[in-house]
Amino acid sequence: MNRTTVLILAIVLLLAHVLAMHHDATGAYAMPSDLAHVDFRIARNWVHGFGTSWTSGSTAAAVAEEGGTSFLWIAIAALAEFFSYSPLRVTAWIGILAALGTLAFIARLSRDRLIGVTATVLLVVSGPFATSATDGTATTLFTLLLALAFLASERRRSWALGLSLGLLVLTSSVGIMYTLFFLAIALMGRKDSPRLCLLPGFGPAAAAFAFLSIVRVTYDAPLLTPSLRALFSTEQLTLGLWSFESWMRGTIAPLLIILPIAQFLMGRLSGTGRRALVLALMGTSLIVLQGASDAAMHTAFVPVLPLYFIAVQEAFIGGLERKPQHEWAVWSVLGAACMASVFASKTPGDLGPLKIRTALEWMGRENPTRRAAYGHDWAGRYAVIEELEVNQRLRGIGHFFRDQVAPNSRILTPWPGAIGYLSRLQIIDLLERAYVNPAWSTTRYSTNAWTGAHRVDVVAAIERGPEYIVPLVSSLNEPPTQAELIAYWLGLFDEVGPTPERQAALAKVLEPYELVAISPPAYENELALIKVTPSYLLRRRSLDLSPILSAESENGAYVVRVAHPGHHQLAELEVRADLNGDVHYLRPTGTFVAGSPVRARTELLLFPTGDRQIKLIEFTLPKNLAQATVTARLVNPLSDATEPFSGVGQSIVVNP
Repeated sequence: MNRTTVLILAIVLLLAHVLAMHHDATGAYAMPSDLAHVDFRIARNWVHGFGTSWTSGSTAAAVAEEGGTSFLWIAIAALAEFFSYSPLRVTAWIGILAALGTLAFIARLSRDRLIGVTATVLLVVSGPFATSATDGTATTLFTLLLALAFLASERRRSWALGLSLGLLVLTSSVGIMYTLFFLAIALMGRKDSPRLCLLPGFGPAAAAFAFLSIVRVTYDAPLLTPSLRALFSTEQLTLGLWSFESWMRGTIAPLLIILPIAQFLMGRLSGTGRRALVLALMGTSLIVLQGASDAAMHTAFVPVLPLYFIAVQEAFIGGLERKPQHEWAVWSVLGAACMASVFASKTPGDLGPLKIRTALEWMGRENPTRRAAYGHDWAGRYAVIEELEVNQRLRGIGHFFRDQVAPNSRILTPWPGAIGYLSRLQIIDLLERAYVNPAWSTTRYSTNAWTGAHRVDVVAAIERGPEYIVPLVSSLNEPPTQAELIAYWLGLFDEVGPTPERQAALAKVLEPYELVAISPPAYENELALIKVTPSYLLRRRSLDLSPILSAESENGAYVVRVAHPGHHQLAELEVRADLNGDVHYLRPTGTFVAGSPVRARTELLLFPTGDRQIKLIEFTLPKNLAQATVTARLVNPLSDATEPFSGVGQSIVVNP
């Protein structure tokens, strides 16, 4: 089988892998990650004359990674927006094409013998690589440019190296560190080929970095981007090391790097293998210093994967050249690594009679450090499924805000991307990555990096009085309690943590808010189709958007009506009759029963009623409850009536 045939087969398999990893519950191609929407919003603002900021009041340097994630990715999205193409579709295609291009460039480094396609095969079956191709971010493009730079360096193509490194820096400022690594390798020289021309090889990268720096300084942003500043701090180091452990355990194949390391120490690794190994390890150190990220399937480590696998490929080839009788061992190790990578992309479970569920769960579970930092139990295939569901839910919430709330509303959330892009409202990023308002911070005036885990003053953020808060995006059958929300936010986001004093402080600043159940659109192509489970927001009571109940007696019966000045909202009606502590609840049939609370009306979808009132229920009191006090109130679906966040609006006395 020649190299061209292998490459074609690899491309087909990679496309199948990509599509298998990136689909929603309906089987359709899923939406990009929440992070990608940050770049999309900056690009749209840029094209439509709203500056190069992410939102009103933020720095104009967002286009140069101050609140954004990639200058080149923003430029690509802006071009798509300018020519009236969907940035989501354009970047999705570019991501897939970048993955295929990476395969093609890696294949150029293969040898004539069959084992020479090791790097290509390992990349095809890599779950992180397939996942990154469709997440909507610039990760795969960065990987492609890094692979191209390595190929150009090996082939001594100065201009190709310069172009790839220049674009690498524009894709992410961290590319300047890789440029320095390549420069060090070039200065050491090679006996088997002429030196690289330094000016065309490294001048474009220097010019690109100077350009980004000038843009940042012009807009009063710090010289170094948040990603570069993270490299000179040990704040995220522990998290990065545990992320490295989770990546190795969760995908197995990168563990093969032990082979080229061993050959390197024995002085038996080829020149290409040595250079790939050094670049891979240096790149890994950069990712670890940044704390990696909470992205599913360890996609933070994708840029160094091709370098890892090239080094492994060279180790295999060198080993077989010296001891060809061990070919069976090489193929056994490669086969086991490929099988482990394939299983890493599978939801944990047995494969017919093959009992592998326990092993797959061990691979996919998060370690305690990352679980405490990000709140995720899984890092592998389950994490991909959950992330796609969360992305869809965030887009639904964004559509809801766009269609239902006032345009001057401010929304506080730790997930600003899709909500901000679709709603076009002012989004306050709780973790201060999209932007930080200088008036809110007395210690710093720059955003946090999008990598690593960050802690902020949650109480101070809520004290600023946003109209809405998106406190969580998990799919819940029952609404969260106040204690659960406080524990969740303090445990994951607060700089102090869930101490009793902090819990009391957060409970106090949440007093002006009420919990609201909404039903955002289920799917992009059916905006009128509601979700099976609701989403939950916190809304300021002072907005006076709560439903208003009223009751009156008509022909010997009581009628409860509602007027709703606010947006679409889910609620349930509870009517209770209290006779000296003996409580009865009204059933939907119009009869009262004692015992556990029941709801008179369930799954109510409230909508703006204007000057009208909508009849909810009509009932009569039985003789045994004629002297009882009857009250009515609206509550969140399936909520505990004793919870502070259960009530929706004010309760009323039906028979005063």
